[in-house]
Amino acid sequence: MSNSSIKSKTALLRNGETQKGNGYPEANDYSARILETMQTGVVFFNTEQIISGINNLACEDLQIPRDPSGHKITDIISIIHQEKDIFPELIARLKSSETDMEKLPIDTLIRSLETKVQFFASGCIMQLETGRYLLAFRNTMDEVTHEHLLSMILARTKIFPWFFDLKRNKMLIDAHWFSYLGIPAGDCEITIEKFFSREIGRVHPNERDMLADALQKQLSEKEIPDSFSYRLQRGDGSWEWFSEQSMYLSKTNDGSPYRIVGVCHSIQEHKNTEDKLRAARNKAQESDRLKSAFLANMSHEIRTPLNAIVGFSNLIAGGIVDLDTEEARDYSALISKNCNYLLTLVSDVLDLSCIESDTMTFKFTIYPLTRLLTEIYQKYENRIPQEVQFNLLLPTDNVEIETDAVRLRQVIEHLLDNAAKFTVKGHIDIGYALSDHGEKIYVFVADTGCGIPSDQYKKVFERFYKINSFVQGAGLGLSVCKTIVEGLGGTINVYSQLKEGSRFSVILPLNRLHK
Repeated sequence: MSNSSIKSKTALLRNGETQKGNGYPEANDYSARILETMQTGVVFFNTEQIISGINNLACEDLQIPRDPSGHKITDIISIIHQEKDIFPELIARLKSSETDMEKLPIDTLIRSLETKVQFFASGCIMQLETGRYLLAFRNTMDEVTHEHLLSMILARTKIFPWFFDLKRNKMLIDAHWFSYLGIPAGDCEITIEKFFSREIGRVHPNERDMLADALQKQLSEKEIPDSFSYRLQRGDGSWEWFSEQSMYLSKTNDGSPYRIVGVCHSIQEHKNTEDKLRAARNKAQESDRLKSAFLANMSHEIRTPLNAIVGFSNLIAGGIVDLDTEEARDYSALISKNCNYLLTLVSDVLDLSCIESDTMTFKFTIYPLTRLLTEIYQKYENRIPQEVQFNLLLPTDNVEIETDAVRLRQVIEHLLDNAAKFTVKGHIDIGYALSDHGEKIYVFVADTGCGIPSDQYKKVFERFYKINSFVQGAGLGLSVCKTIVEGLGGTINVYSQLKEGSRFSVILPLNRLHK
């Protein structure tokens, strides 16, 4: 009950007939009955602070087992605010000021000195016209407890309550709403027009009309729409998804809404989960598609070299071809070539399996890069077509690099296999160079082959992608290379021009500290 209500009702005491009894020396029977029905504890006392009357509710709240009339109020009750008894201060202010009422400050405790009971209370001390005093209080312990519990819950969640008073055209927003969005604290009580104004302007343009229509339905059509979602702009400019739900708190006699209460809560985590699930589903679908294409391609890629191996081997084994002839040597070379291709293909498939299962391992050691490229060069000297010049380009200083030499060798050999496959004339170069600051190594394989269209630079590193479907290969090599290089802490890129050639560069840290 408000202080104004207390004041209006106790006015009956001032003008009522004075009589003894009922514990209210200032009250007639009528006003005494009113005081007993008030949801407020009432204590009367005189200028000497002697209690002259108390209602039942006050006794119940204080848990006083007997009538304290005749006792000094300061022996029965203390009024605590900020760990200080303010009762004497309130009385002194009443005596010295023109006002006849002093409100109890917020978070005031009333304590029973006899029973040690204490509770939060709102109320006031009034000076009656008879020169007596009245203490009126309402036990707000449950309200304060619920308010603090709700505040704790809301502070640890992403739920924000609001209500809208249609008669005043005012919308009250939870203050926590501002801090959560990371925006300056604003007026918590605003009009609907201001909520949608540029001054607030937090609703995403795509949902602004929808949200306004939903609120308009609540206001004019007397219906509460189902929950709906919209985006609000955070202080950093990002957008966050919220869900809205509301209900009528009360209605007027004609059925029109009087007050609407609602909550909005962040559903961004749900949206993020949905996006992740959608991405995972798309990835799975794409993976299935690629694997189907891979299996279809693999059946051809495996069968072709196997047919060559089996066919030429049968010719030699059957004695159809003399082993000492040039023809037999050519057949043997073809068998060896197709065997090497199958080994490479199987190796790529195994590497792909390791990549997908996240079991690819790396063993880092210090290794001389000149030695590594020289060994690779010597291995490929006889594999490069005779019409193509094969060059090893090394710096003067021998550089040592911290890397997995086996994996790096695998990458360079993949790049050389590709260069040899697409280069029929000109030259193929392998080498490396040190960056200007000496922190990175650039290992390159360059050729004068057919080249790659600029719009396919990124695609060549995708799994199962083939520039030329007529050229032997499963489209795995460059994808595996990219994964290995990234595992080594580096990057791989390509620069190419159609009909002029390509240059693949593997950029690696000289040591892992520079990664």
